Formats: sequence, C-alpha cells, structure tokens
Amino acid sequence: MEAGKQGTQKAAAFDRKVLEEAHERAGKAYQEAKKQADIVYEAAKKLAVDKAAKQEVDKAHKEAIKQAEKVRDAIINEGMVLFTATWKQSEKDAGEAIVKSKERADLAKKAYQEAKQQADIVHKEAKKQAGDKSARQEADKAHKETMQQAEKDHKDATGKSR
Repeated sequence: MEAGKQGTQKAAAFDRKVLEEAHERAGKAYQEAKKQADIVYEAAKKLAVDKAAKQEVDKAHKEAIKQAEKVRDAIINEGMVLFTATWKQSEKDAGEAIVKSKERADLAKKAYQEAKQQADIVHKEAKKQAGDKSARQEADKAHKETMQQAEKDHKDATGKSR
C-alpha cells in the first residue's frame, strides 16, 4: 500500500508541475499573441484614414486580444483537467485504502475474538479433566500462553497494542 501511496504522490507532484508549466506556457502564449496584435493594431491604426476604418481597427484589435485570452484559458484548462483527474484518482485510492484497512482490522479483531473464545473453551475443558493441582496449573499456563499469542497475532495484524 505504501508503494501505491508514493506512486500517487509522484503522480500528483508531476501533475502539479504540468499545471504550473501550463500556466507559464499560457502566459507566454498570451503575451506573444497580444504583442503581435498590438503591432498589427499600431500599423493598421496609422493606415486608417477615416473614423469608420479606425473603429474597424479597434474592433479587430479587441477581437485579437479576446482570442489570445481564449488560447491562454484553453491551455490552463487542459492543465486543470489533468490535475483534477489525478486529484480525484488519489481521493478514490485513499478511500479504497481506508476501506481495505478497516476490513483487515475487522478480520483481525474477529480472528482474535475467535482465538480467545476457543482458548477459553479448551482451558475450561482442560481444567475439568485435570486431576491434580499440577495439571490445572499446566492448563492455566497453556491458556495464558495461548492468550498471549492471540494478542500478539492481533497486534501484528492491526499494528496496535491492546
């Protein structure tokens, strides 16, 4: 599971880098398009002879700037799509890992409870069948060791101490 977490973190870091690069490229593309639009605008403005032509040049310049903004936004959006998809996948992976961890913990708890119950039954039977004090002490000792092993197994399975 740890390897999966590292893979998800690496993917998220990579996608963040891609997103940052998309923002950078988008900014550069916008600046370059705006620069070209401004150059054309200035040249066209000098060539325009009447008011209608100047208004048409202004309109074309505004449209060129809008198109540059659309290109910038499209580049940023593509980066966001990738970043969002990775984020959603990492959220899904984390949720699945939590569910699996809980399932393993529940199974370990059930196994511990069953082992404890079985040890109690065997201990009770052994004490009934024990004829003398020494045999009862051996049954108590075996029960204690069995319980310790069950606790150890539970601890190992869940990573917790009881």
